[in-house]
Amino acid sequence: MAPDLSLFRPTVARIDVGAFRRNLSSIAAALPPGSRLISVLKADAYGHGAVELASRAVGRETAMIAVALLEEALELRDSGIDCPILVLGPLLPPQIAIAIEAGMIIGVVGPEELQAVCDLATRPVSIHLKLDSGMGRMGLVGDDLGAAIETLRRSPNIRVDALYTHFANASDPNDPFTGIQIERFDRMVATLRAAGIEASQHHLANSAATMRGLVRPGDLVRVGIALYGAEPLDGGGPKLAPVLRWVTRVARLKSLEAGEGIGYGTIFHTTRRSRIATLPVGYADGYDRSLSSSGEVLVRGRRAPVVGRVSMDLVTIDVTEVHDVAPGDEVVLLGRQADEEISAEEHARKTDTISYEVFCRISPRVPRVYDDADGQAVRSKFNASIANLQIRPS
Repeated sequence: MAPDLSLFRPTVARIDVGAFRRNLSSIAAALPPGSRLISVLKADAYGHGAVELASRAVGRETAMIAVALLEEALELRDSGIDCPILVLGPLLPPQIAIAIEAGMIIGVVGPEELQAVCDLATRPVSIHLKLDSGMGRMGLVGDDLGAAIETLRRSPNIRVDALYTHFANASDPNDPFTGIQIERFDRMVATLRAAGIEASQHHLANSAATMRGLVRPGDLVRVGIALYGAEPLDGGGPKLAPVLRWVTRVARLKSLEAGEGIGYGTIFHTTRRSRIATLPVGYADGYDRSLSSSGEVLVRGRRAPVVGRVSMDLVTIDVTEVHDVAPGDEVVLLGRQADEEISAEEHARKTDTISYEVFCRISPRVPRVYDDADGQAVRSKFNASIANLQIRPS
């Protein structure tokens, strides 16, 4: 049943499930022969809603879904997702025991974790073994390889299904370090192979490396941010369809004379008679406070500047140059309206961050509404809560 949007606050993130599927299919179609996707849905699908998008990620193009946390994997399994799920970790021994019992694929990121998996594996367990080729965070490196070889030789229940690594600078097409990492990875793979440790699959490429074509035939690829239509490469890259559109509505309009201050600290003063609109969104929703007097939104297809301080629940904008604005008008915080667009990359530039964080910091208190191919709301993350709400007459 389609959600009754009148029950929601006017600030919502609308998720285009058709765009998500099209992005996934177009990325998969460009892969070399034998390669398939690992669809990365960690961090609640980068704020887009992992449970809601997981079923759209499963298909012939997708080998498995990857998440960061055991809790994320269990939530997907409990929601009916029965495809292979890779938990990237790291995991502590009690979590490893649960992951084994639940049939998850464990991304093993260090010798201690490998030993714990081996100690707890009383039946066959699939792992992906991470090699540190230069990221410097997690993965086997140096003497770890020798220890891992000995541990695996003593552990007949462990099946190494894949070897993998992670690139540090793949978003920069001109940085040579990605090539160096590939060479290091290949040397470590050769060392393991010489010791009798082989895996049928490898995965090195993240979204940026995949979009650059740095995928060898048969390799898996871990694609996250590109699925959501953001640009993984510095300076652009192949265009994908944005999946999330963050909108609100004009809550109040007022006219102020020249010289009036607006918001906390009155950091902005009007320089003319101005028409000011108040929006029911703020930094508690993930609209960054550093956008105070620097951000822009879209109203009636035109850009309008944020004026004054972004507060916890409210933002003020100057709509003096936008004609006929009325209470209830749609305001786009992120996404397209008419011929204008405010992208996640634009937000990131203005707040000195990356598009990943722009999506992830959109608060859970912002309802996610999932739209079909015709733009009709087909599901909302808060449906159950609304359905159980009993409104008593006053």
